[in-house]
Amino acid sequence: MPSSGPLSGLREARQGFTPGAASRRRWSEEIEQALGGLWQEALAGQGVHGPISGIGLAAVGSLARRDAGPQSDLDLVLVHDGGAHPELEGGLEGLSNSLWYPIWDANLELDHSVRSLKDCRGIAKKDLAASMSLLDLRVIAGDNELVDRAASAVLADWRAGARLRFDEVVAEQSERRAQFGRLAYLIEGNLKEAAGGMRDALLIKAVVAAWLAERPSINYDGAYEFLLDVRDALTSVTGRHHNVLRLQYQDEVAQILGFDGIGGTDPADELLAEVSRAARTIRAAYTDVKRRARGSLETAGRRRGPRLVRGRALPPRLKEVAPGVGELGGELVLTSGASPADPQVLFALAGEAAQSGTPIRLASLAHMYRSGAGTAVAESAPWPEWGRRSFERILSSGRNQISVWEALDTAGLLTQMIPPWAEIRNLPQRSAIHKHTVDRHQFEVASIVPDMESIDGQSLAALSPERRSAVLVAAFFHDIGKRPGFPHHAQRGATMIPGILEPMGYPESLRDDVTLLTRHHLLLGDLATSEDPHDPATWATLSDAVGGDAELLICLHLLTQADASSCKPEAWGPWKASLVRQLVNEGYVHMRHGA
Repeated sequence: MPSSGPLSGLREARQGFTPGAASRRRWSEEIEQALGGLWQEALAGQGVHGPISGIGLAAVGSLARRDAGPQSDLDLVLVHDGGAHPELEGGLEGLSNSLWYPIWDANLELDHSVRSLKDCRGIAKKDLAASMSLLDLRVIAGDNELVDRAASAVLADWRAGARLRFDEVVAEQSERRAQFGRLAYLIEGNLKEAAGGMRDALLIKAVVAAWLAERPSINYDGAYEFLLDVRDALTSVTGRHHNVLRLQYQDEVAQILGFDGIGGTDPADELLAEVSRAARTIRAAYTDVKRRARGSLETAGRRRGPRLVRGRALPPRLKEVAPGVGELGGELVLTSGASPADPQVLFALAGEAAQSGTPIRLASLAHMYRSGAGTAVAESAPWPEWGRRSFERILSSGRNQISVWEALDTAGLLTQMIPPWAEIRNLPQRSAIHKHTVDRHQFEVASIVPDMESIDGQSLAALSPERRSAVLVAAFFHDIGKRPGFPHHAQRGATMIPGILEPMGYPESLRDDVTLLTRHHLLLGDLATSEDPHDPATWATLSDAVGGDAELLICLHLLTQADASSCKPEAWGPWKASLVRQLVNEGYVHMRHGA
């Protein structure tokens, strides 16, 4: 970097940067001040001393939002009115060269363009990424009025065309999710591009700016700021513009951000848990905005405004689908007479969402959280029979339940209802075979187990009612004992199960079955790959584990398949599945017939 000039002070400012919103704003302001000085020098070098009209230097991206980090690109646009500008000795090209080269010489990453006012509008209409980027257009130096006109025109064009481009917006996000995955469940996630990352937060802002939806009911600002903190800590460690939180950097990033391993946990795991929480929050906010925008588009041609009877506005008609639960605009909400603190209403809301696949309005869940509905569930210990039936109704609903548990978790209701859940909430897994956080993994297993079949086509439907309940509950809690530093999570989980299920009102016999299934949920895979399935000693080990109960062996097989199927493909291929099935078949025959 040059020793003198407007940009010379940025080296020292960059080295002293610490993550945080105040630091980002201060850094952005220092860059803007330096660019203002560079602008004056560039104009003077082109023979212009004083103000100039019809040309302005503007920022887009992180600099425009004032959330740039020390290694962020400088996204700059030289906006002009389309004139020749003979007052510039080298023309627009000479002015732009006088701006861009000193920035490169200062070792600052630069993304630059020269656009007329007409170009800004034309590009925004054709290029989705460019149109969303230009929504943040903000003047740095030069003709303020010109840049403001460009920004206003881009925003007006965005609003005018957003209804026609909404499907393109959704498709772009879906493509990123397919390519980069979901940040909440990744051990080495892309903080910017993965679903739930920083780009999704900006997408929310763009949809709201288009007037397609109101700001989401869930507050995601803190989550976005935290991901920016992680990004800045990561770039401090690597010294480069970097968005992927690799394993080798996580300890240092955690230290910079002040994670200190409270309670004996790994600081890097604390960091990943917080990243997961932030990503889930942003993802939930995006889903909320997308759903509302989709609803506004579908009703665009219908009569708007409140229903009027004799000049008086009437509330919207709700279709009541369950006690205290109505459907409005494709979402489940509370009816006017429902109490937001009523546990029965909470279970009715969650149960209807799981069975029908209709999403729950997040504002309704937030209202129930503030009213203490989840706490009321926990304090009703033991849960009444209807509570357990409702819980299992959700567990038996298949894939629909995942979005329900995620919504309850995002609103804070799940940990209110089941306090021990807080111990695995957003907890990362370092195992190479896993692809989800511990809590999400259990959601996945619970969603898969209703579709599993054991030998002779036996499924949940073939089990006795209590054993059916045991498998569903075990699927939801089988990894509850996972903690960093505790290698035997199945045994630890088994010791926790009675204390979790007793307040839920489950009888001792079912608690014993779930405890056994939790303790031995890894046994079939271990025996099948390390022992001879035809060896009577192997049958004896298996029989001892399930107390000689053939039906309980079927339960264990269903749980094992669901558990392994929710991991990466290498955890449950055809070869391992056939070995386990052979072992279960041999053991089942032995237990049933004693042969």
